[in-house]
Amino acid sequence: NHLFIAGPANAPLKACLTSPVIVTAAVSEITQTTAQCGGTITSDGGATVTARGVCWSTDPAPTLANSNTSDGIGTGSFTSSIIGLTAGTLYYVRAYATNGVGIGYG
Repeated sequence: NHLFIAGPANAPLKACLTSPVIVTAAVSEITQTTAQCGGTITSDGGATVTARGVCWSTDPAPTLANSNTSDGIGTGSFTSSIIGLTAGTLYYVRAYATNGVGIGYG
């Protein structure tokens, strides 16, 4: 998603705002019912990051509609605790960050 401000011809270019850019970290400390994961927000997209965490599902493209954590605000790195897993089940996980423009997924 991109957000921009339109103006008259030859007007100074306004900043283009985007969803945050985030990279998902490797999953670690895996047990039968829990795991650790997280991410690094490399760009806030020009707007304040208002939520960040990880989401997981048995679907290959988990979203915030699936199970998720909430791990604060702002850019930088964070770690999340994933709980409530079922032993022997394959899960997909990715980090997310939100700002006033939209949601960025790792």
